[in-house]
Formats: sequence, structure tokens, C-alpha cells
Amino acid sequence: MFALAVTLTVLLLLEVVPSAVAQLTRARPGLERLDELTRLGVLEGRLLWVPTLLGTLHALGAAAVLAGVWHPPVGVAGAALEAGIFAWVLVRQLRSGDRGRALFAYALFLAMALAVLVADAVR
Repeated sequence: MFALAVTLTVLLLLEVVPSAVAQLTRARPGLERLDELTRLGVLEGRLLWVPTLLGTLHALGAAAVLAGVWHPPVGVAGAALEAGIFAWVLVRQLRSGDRGRALFAYALFLAMALAVLVADAVR
């Protein structure tokens, strides 16, 4: 079970860490992707606090998920935080009318966060 938890953690971190860096540094590709998914108008200058908040939450979640390798309850909290972020993005996409393949990436990320949550909870 430990090997599975570590593998799932690494896979989740491969998504979370670049997202955190892109949003905290306000990298143009990261902002474009966030705007494309959530349609918040970040590129037009609206709600500029959202990328900073999401980047900070991703960084906290990534640190907690990583710490969860040694302390599973911390990993459960971090995975729950990441699952919440991914669920929020999916809800924004659904409200904007996205369907089918457009939802695949964040549905996969949500499933990965939930898998880490379950793996850490079982340990």
C-alpha cells in the first residue's frame, strides 16, 4: 500500500506543482489556461487575486500531499484540498457549458486527488 500511495502522490504532484508555480508567478500560459477553464476574466484584469489564491492553495496542498508520504493524515488533508480545487474548476467548466473532452483533464486530476486521499486514509 505504501508503494501505491507514493506512486499516486508523485503523479498528483506532477500536476499540482507546475500549476502552483504558474499561478504564483502569473505566467502568461498559466493565466490563459485558468481563464480558458474558469472564464473569470483574469486576462482582462478582473479577479486578479484568484491566481494568487489558487497558487497558494496548490502549494499548500502539494506540501501536505508530499508530507502525507510520512504522515498519512496530512496527506488526506492535502489531497482533500486539491480535490476541492479540481472540483471547483470542473463546476466552473460545467456552468460555462463545457462538455465531453473539455472536462477530461480536470476530471482525471480530481480522480487522482481522490485516489491519493483514499490511499492515505487506508494507511
